[in-house]
This record gives sequence, structure tokens and C-alpha cells, in this order.
Amino acid sequence: MKQDLSSPIFATLARFAAQIAKLLNAPSVQADPNLAGTLDDFLGAVYALFFAKRGDFTDRTARSIDITAVQKRASQMAAGDLRPDGKWMAGFHFNSALFRIAAVYHRTLKITVGRPTTRDDVPTLRTQVENLYRQWKQAEWSSGHVHLVHSQVNDLKHTPRGVHDRRKVTYQDALAAIGELLDLIEAWTGSRVQTP
Repeated sequence: MKQDLSSPIFATLARFAAQIAKLLNAPSVQADPNLAGTLDDFLGAVYALFFAKRGDFTDRTARSIDITAVQKRASQMAAGDLRPDGKWMAGFHFNSALFRIAAVYHRTLKITVGRPTTRDDVPTLRTQVENLYRQWKQAEWSSGHVHLVHSQVNDLKHTPRGVHDRRKVTYQDALAAIGELLDLIEAWTGSRVQTP
């Protein structure tokens, strides 16, 4: 299946995939199986956003889930009727992207600080990474969108209602979060090249 890239959103997703492909070819990434594996999951997030948009994903920040659509989908599945399309599948792909972005965020923070197996939480690591980024780029790392995605995923994981009432994260937030993570990974990769 070939995707027309004339749409600005699909063009952005294709550019993200190209950036990930370039990173996967970088010697510093190829020498680090932790980052290579993280980029594999990161590409999956971009892929999921492609399918969410192809499925006509709609932001649901002002309304709750229509439970009748969920009931209908469950009945269809119970009868062996699996639909690979529709709004429910678009939301499924969007949620998959959010989970992957949040996981990549935490793993990238660990890799960036040089402790890929640490049990440190995101707030602790984020402060350290912001200091490193400032050293590498002489600028502040923009991470508000990826932090919002991480917060939304924590709600999905730990709040009994999940995001039943409404989502906080929009499709544009997810795109921006990917850009923020790519910026950090590229800064980290650049710092490896400069270090003998």
C-alpha cells in the first residue's frame, strides 16, 4: 500500500521516518543496541500515527467515549468479524502511538544520561537530560508535548477510567512529541561524534 505524501501530516510523518532511518545508520547508534532497539519502537509510533490518520482519527478532547461503538465492536469480534478500519481502529492506532512515544521517552532519557538500566523515574531523568541538552546545544530542550503524552499514558495505565471522559493529547501534540524526541536523540548522537 503506497501512501500519498502530498498531505502535510503524511509528509511530516514521512520526514520523521527519514530522520529515524538516518539515525539508524549513524555509527554511534549502531554501536548502541539500546538506542537501536528504542528507535525500532519509535518507528512503530510513527507507523501507528500513519494508520490513525489514514483511519480518519479525530481528536476527542471535548467528549467522552461512545460506549455503544465499543459494544458493537466487541460483538463483531465475538462473532469473528474483525474490521481493520473505522474510527475505533483509528483510536486504537493513536493509543498505540502514545504508548510507544511514552516508552521511547523514558528509555531515551535513560540512554541520554548514560544509564540505560537505571530505575530512575522520568522527572529525575528529565532534569539531568535538560542540563546535558543545554551543554550540547546552548539552548533549552523543548519537551512540553512529550511530557504531555507521557502524562496521558500514565492516566491510561493507572487511572481506572483511563481516558473515557476525554483525551488531553491531540494528534498535533503527538506529532510535536515525536519532533521533540528526535531533536533530543539527534543532539545525543551529535555529542557522541564530538566526544573522542
